[in-house]
Amino acid sequence: MRRLWYLLAFQICMLVSAEAQECVSGNCVNGKGVSILANGSKYIGYFKNKRMHGMGAFYYQNGMTYVGQWVDGWKHGKGELTFSNGEKYTGDFQKNKFSGAGVYHFQDNERYEGNFVDGKFNGQGTYYYKDGKIKTGQWVNNKMIEKNETAEAPAPPKANIPDCNITPCNSGKGKLTYSDGSVYVGEFKDGRPQGQGYCKYSNGDVYFGGWLNDAPEGSGKMTYANGKVQNGVWKNGKIGAPPVEPVKHNNTTKPEAKNEVDIYAVIVGVSRYETFPHLKYADDDAFQYYAFLKSPEGGALEDDKIKILVDESAVKDNIVKAMEELFYKADENDVVMLYFSGHGINGSFLPIDSDGYKNRLTYDELKTILGNSKAKQKVCLADACFSGSLLAMKSAYSQSLNLFYTSLRESAGGTAFLLSSKQEEVSLESQGLRQGLFSHYVIKGLKGAADVNKNKIVTIKELYDYVYQNVKEYSQSAQTPTIAGNYDPNMPVGNVR
Repeated sequence: MRRLWYLLAFQICMLVSAEAQECVSGNCVNGKGVSILANGSKYIGYFKNKRMHGMGAFYYQNGMTYVGQWVDGWKHGKGELTFSNGEKYTGDFQKNKFSGAGVYHFQDNERYEGNFVDGKFNGQGTYYYKDGKIKTGQWVNNKMIEKNETAEAPAPPKANIPDCNITPCNSGKGKLTYSDGSVYVGEFKDGRPQGQGYCKYSNGDVYFGGWLNDAPEGSGKMTYANGKVQNGVWKNGKIGAPPVEPVKHNNTTKPEAKNEVDIYAVIVGVSRYETFPHLKYADDDAFQYYAFLKSPEGGALEDDKIKILVDESAVKDNIVKAMEELFYKADENDVVMLYFSGHGINGSFLPIDSDGYKNRLTYDELKTILGNSKAKQKVCLADACFSGSLLAMKSAYSQSLNLFYTSLRESAGGTAFLLSSKQEEVSLESQGLRQGLFSHYVIKGLKGAADVNKNKIVTIKELYDYVYQNVKEYSQSAQTPTIAGNYDPNMPVGNVR
């Protein structure tokens, strides 16, 4: 077994002293902020009693990055650590150490999936070699002591097993077809899918691994329809920690067109309400849309032109302040965007500090702020219940972005509100998709699925048509996206590389 230099070196990453940090933005005492260490390392995330606590991203001076959960200054909970040599660990942490279920990827594409104790392979685990060989067994301190039969990579299960839609499966193995057409084949317990299984989603994604409550749970592998593969530890249908796009300094400058067209965006996601039911995916949806806008497809927005407010930071005052601060910077050539994922009631979006009456963000307030902005184009994307009541790198990188910003200049502009549902409807979350239904298809459409004419630009009309068709079909007409406003149908909202 190779010497795990990077894995072992991680054990020297000690608790960061509060005195060694300088707060450069936000609230680094009890809230969300940005701090810089004396050695140049950077932390973006939540604090409690001056220590990193909650979700956060740490960018080490030596090129390492950690994105995940923190407790009292320790990496503790679910997270992902990427080393400067490309190796990566995704899974459970306990006081800075890999402890629990996790996946370690080596730079030569070999990996270990299984249990860790004190930063080492300990317990049941599987090692995948680059030549295709697989070893499964019991491990102690990075060495296998009890070997199971060598297995090949998992293949789709055979169909000659009980159909649990016809005859309920109490235990053992079976097959279950969900209402959206997704098919699960695997272990059952107490009449429900639970244990090791294989699921082919109706959208073409394929998952193999642990399964619980109709969603991935535990160690598993997801192969997406677009070819992307995620190996890791899943919880409630989500892998690791919500993605946070790292700041990249080597290819994030817009082309010359940025002097004429700038995009300003405020992204809000609220999951952990105190006075309303929690939402499973609203915060993840916000992080994914943030990552999209930081990517070339979304315009490669610079840090001073985008603001994300999630959960505790998404109070009404912060949302209004962020919109006024960014949207009022825009001039007659620019674009402003608001993305909101959370609860809504007729006439309002609900920040985290709203009880349904106080601190509501009313649509009149939103319209006023957008109306006071000089921006040529204004876009509001809202994934909230009853949102329809509003009706009341390489050279190719620069070329692609130039096309996007050129299209923005040529558009007639206007204000467009793309909303997740009609006035009388609720907006749905899908465990199968592991996202809000509306947000899933918005992001998928923006990344190219909505580009019907294949001209590398996604317009607001193309996006609406794509989202409308897919959300209605997936929800069996229970949710109907709507669009409103005075806007140019050819207004570009996404760029396809």
